Amino acid sequence: MTEPTPEAQSGLLWTYLKGYHAVHHIAMGTEMGLFGKLQEAGEAGCSSADLASSAELHAPYVDVWCRTGHHYGLLEGGDDGRYRLAPFMDKLLVDAADPRHLAPYVMTTARFVGKDLEDYPNYFKSGGTYSFQDHGHDFTRHIGDTTAGFHNVVARRMIAGIPDMKDRLEAGALVLDVGCGVGGLMIKIAQAWPNTSCLGVDTDPHGIEQAQTNIAASDVSDRVAVEHIGGEGIGHEAEFDLATMFEVLHEIAAEVRPQVMQGVAKALKPGGALFILDETYPSNLDQLRDPAFDFAVQTQFNEMIWGNIVPTVEEQRELFQGAGLKEIAREPIGGLFTMLVAVKE
Repeated sequence: MTEPTPEAQSGLLWTYLKGYHAVHHIAMGTEMGLFGKLQEAGEAGCSSADLASSAELHAPYVDVWCRTGHHYGLLEGGDDGRYRLAPFMDKLLVDAADPRHLAPYVMTTARFVGKDLEDYPNYFKSGGTYSFQDHGHDFTRHIGDTTAGFHNVVARRMIAGIPDMKDRLEAGALVLDVGCGVGGLMIKIAQAWPNTSCLGVDTDPHGIEQAQTNIAASDVSDRVAVEHIGGEGIGHEAEFDLATMFEVLHEIAAEVRPQVMQGVAKALKPGGALFILDETYPSNLDQLRDPAFDFAVQTQFNEMIWGNIVPTVEEQRELFQGAGLKEIAREPIGGLFTMLVAVKE
């Protein structure tokens, strides 16, 4: 291991400071629609003056924003004075349907998580919490947006890869979505599998309210429903072919996780499967510096005052075992999540 130098450590801190500013640069460009207008301009690009005019913004400020975006590698500037999106930034920052779309994560960080972090010293003194539900309706909607790009991938490809599940989905499976949020995943599953029906449960009243609105506006409202209950209150037995938890397991209070997992297992039919996409926390100090755990470590830091605890692989497996579920698949996804599949034998 290379011995650190003062210069290297200083450079590390400057990198973090630059990242802070880059997050806000991206949030500004997203909020003001600048990335979208640059995507519309395509390879031809546009000048900062034209970009400012089309967005009805102050031209000198937009010019500095463009120059800074070029510095960050988000934009490509040409000798003709025109700017274009850097490669793949259309997918990452504009195309909401792409599973790689990261703009909502940036917006949530800049507009909500940043405010939480400002209050951390007070929470460190009090030991209090500011739960997911406490954040309000706009926050719930933003969180729904952050995962929306992944819904099609989960609905059409990932759950279909579970052994025997494609046949069940085609025949008319019943799907239980635990922590359904605003209902996006259920709607996508119902649209992908026309004979399948979905029931979502969630403790967040803001999420349930938005889910009901989204379901009513969809073309699958006759096959998707929600219940305002926690996972520990699931009152179903041997009814579902598949249960899903998308970015939910780490948000369930640790003291009730065993009860929730047992309730999910009870709700599954024999041979039914539980599909989880979530973070896995490092089990030791070495893993804390393993890039494979970057997102999990950041999630735990950002969400600790929400009362969330990201489980380790050992804790995940203990939950399965305690509920009588057998883990059959574990796979890292996109450098962010862990995909887990467990079945009821």
